[in-house]
Amino acid sequence: MSSGAAVLLLHAALGDSRSWAPQVEALRAAGHNPIAPDLPGYGNEPLRPGRISYVDYAAALLDGPAAVVGCSFGGRVALELAVERPELVERLVLVNAALPGWDWSAAVQAANAEEDEALDRGDIPAAAEANMFWLGPDASEEVRDLVRAMVSRNFELVLPVYEQVESVPVAPPANERLGEIGVPTLIVVGAEDVADMVEIAAILDAGIADTRIETIEGAGHLPSLERPDELNRLLLAFLQ
Repeated sequence: MSSGAAVLLLHAALGDSRSWAPQVEALRAAGHNPIAPDLPGYGNEPLRPGRISYVDYAAALLDGPAAVVGCSFGGRVALELAVERPELVERLVLVNAALPGWDWSAAVQAANAEEDEALDRGDIPAAAEANMFWLGPDASEEVRDLVRAMVSRNFELVLPVYEQVESVPVAPPANERLGEIGVPTLIVVGAEDVADMVEIAAILDAGIADTRIETIEGAGHLPSLERPDELNRLLLAFLQ
């Protein structure tokens, strides 16, 4: 990619735009143009009643082709953008990416149930704490505090309106259209993330034509914060 090219960074449901702060700094220093939005319902972007398409929201941020980087839920949106609006995606980076319709493991379902029980009690701090499950054991307390704050903010934005919101699905779903993705794709997995993400990475690798897989040792679900220097190195090398 040429210097000054746009790089769209789509965050996980575990975070918001703050989760990309180390990458924004590194990309700018290397001459790229990082775009790190808060998706609706996260950070400073409210979730409004009605129908919402995260793909359309992401597409509206771009004036032309860009590298698109997505983590977890943001990785799913990046995949969907690549199949729905291929003219906007010239390179793709999928970090612990999610897939639509995935049958989550018992461990993930247990963590989700703990979160739901806390929310039923109205205990947002406990619900945020349930999400520490996703971080690697070496994640610093500073990172954990930031993730708690980001998750809590998400609950504050979403809980009052989620029953009034309909997410517009991509049809057919992106997991059935991986063969349509013809751009170079970097797949990144945190070595300490749940086994689901390794399985999904293998599916992405098999379904997308031009891929490369990298594992970041010591990282859980958010390598951008847990191992920022290593993720920055992989991103900058891939974008050259």
